[in-house]
Amino acid sequence: MSETTSAPADQGTVQDPKANTLAIVGFILAFVAPPIGIVVSAIATSKAGKAGLDSKLSKWGLGLSIVFTVLYVVLFGLAGYAALTLQAA
Repeated sequence: MSETTSAPADQGTVQDPKANTLAIVGFILAFVAPPIGIVVSAIATSKAGKAGLDSKLSKWGLGLSIVFTVLYVVLFGLAGYAALTLQAA
């Protein structure tokens, strides 16, 4: 009997641990401190891109950070406007 050997299983691409850690930190910061999350997620996305990898977590962190930053600016702007309007009345 002849035995057929199969090709070794693909282990997948090895991701840069620093970029992966930055992606996780950036994603968490998207909810806690969105402006800082923008910076950290952008760095993680850049590092993953230079390594030839696609880090979806860093892209999600970047997108959420931008959305939450815009929401915070709008909400604080409305709160400031309301405070000034109520004070003048």
